[in-house]
Amino acid sequence: MNALSADSEAAWSGRAKRNVWLYVWIYGLLGAVTGITNYAMMSYYQIVAPQLVKGFNLYSSIGTLILSLLIALIHRTGFKKIMLIAPPITVAALVITVITNNVPLIIIMCIASTITIGIYDYLYPIMFAVYIPRKKQTKWMTYILVDNLVCQTVLTFLGGKLVVYFFALLQHVSYGKASALSAHQEAMHGAMLANYTMAYRWVIVIAAVLAGLAFIFALFFREKPSDYRETPIERERDEAAQRPSNFKQLMTKTVLIWVLYLVLVRFGALLVTPYFPIYLNNYLHMPRGVAATVNTFQNAAMFLGYLVAPFLEKKLGSIVSMAAAGITVAPMMILMANGRALGTGTVAVIIVGVVLFLRSGIANATAPIQQSLQMAMVSKDLRPAFSSVISLVNALMGVVSGLFCTFFLFKSLSGYATAYYIAGALYVVAGVFILIFFKKKYNRIMDEVPTQAESDAVVAEKENGEE
Repeated sequence: MNALSADSEAAWSGRAKRNVWLYVWIYGLLGAVTGITNYAMMSYYQIVAPQLVKGFNLYSSIGTLILSLLIALIHRTGFKKIMLIAPPITVAALVITVITNNVPLIIIMCIASTITIGIYDYLYPIMFAVYIPRKKQTKWMTYILVDNLVCQTVLTFLGGKLVVYFFALLQHVSYGKASALSAHQEAMHGAMLANYTMAYRWVIVIAAVLAGLAFIFALFFREKPSDYRETPIERERDEAAQRPSNFKQLMTKTVLIWVLYLVLVRFGALLVTPYFPIYLNNYLHMPRGVAATVNTFQNAAMFLGYLVAPFLEKKLGSIVSMAAAGITVAPMMILMANGRALGTGTVAVIIVGVVLFLRSGIANATAPIQQSLQMAMVSKDLRPAFSSVISLVNALMGVVSGLFCTFFLFKSLSGYATAYYIAGALYVVAGVFILIFFKKKYNRIMDEVPTQAESDAVVAEKENGEE
């Protein structure tokens, strides 16, 4: 049996735990980078490459498509090589983005950073499923997501404030005046727009520095081939893993239905989540600093949501928790679609902030549960391939949503509101869908299987029976 199988508490106390803690630091730094790239970067793109923003999902999905191919290689390369290659590319992509005005080059750098930042979201579920005992996995999925989110929240808050602060310095005005000006970016011209753009560039450089720090932590990571590849003994135990590179092993009823569920959820999410800054800043005309504060509270809600994930899994089960979260979010999406009718000024900020807070907390409360459940559906050797398939689904949905947003939905600013209606409906359909197809078999699978080795064997047996 693999020395780092999740069966062994002794193995968990040694190199496995050390690697997990290193990844906690690395993923925290990447969360900080994301706090800038998800919000400040999007607004920066709106200035220097507006056509990129309209087709953002399309371009980022090209990156995700390439990412899906790289994830499939984890079975051969392991974790460390990826963690050593990704940060330097991220740094280069961010730096080039702020020193060039060439739109095609900016788009290429956007795709590159999508790959090298996004790959960390797929590494830890595969890694944790091996390093961490089964009974502790959902808790550690929660810890790693909270870690990432806290760092992301801090940089989301500071990123927006720093943009206004740097803009005030460059424009030689007060912070309050700079904040007011940032609410109407479309009215900026000449030197004022140049100063506003430069403020974003300074903040993006901070993200590049943080990505560089992730590289340093990765140097201390220690792994063995058995961490990411099944041993001969394990393969004898699990016939489904004998041909790990063969994607046909994933062509089961369970996987196909799960992918369809991901399609519904991913498409709905891509219509709204990348565009929060534009919805708040351009559609509702909130000042940039205020919009950053609203986004910060939204991230705080995600933090609280992650913390209750183990409780939800214990009380409701995996599938019921995920379905309930999606269905509950729908009414809030309708409220967001009518954001302009919620009031103006401080009233609008409070109402929109509360709605986004609740939406974000509920929608993300089951993320740790989903990550654990997905990895329990297949054996160790098939996890990279399964993660690759999930990434591929994300990429394809990004392409579809990108084309939909570019050529139809975002023809006018009102499209940013309509997106919430569509997303809300898709969440309801997805919630009902998994209740019908997954509740009976998978709602309590994480409770029924106490160790990862047994989980692999049981799931493999179920999958073989369905083929």
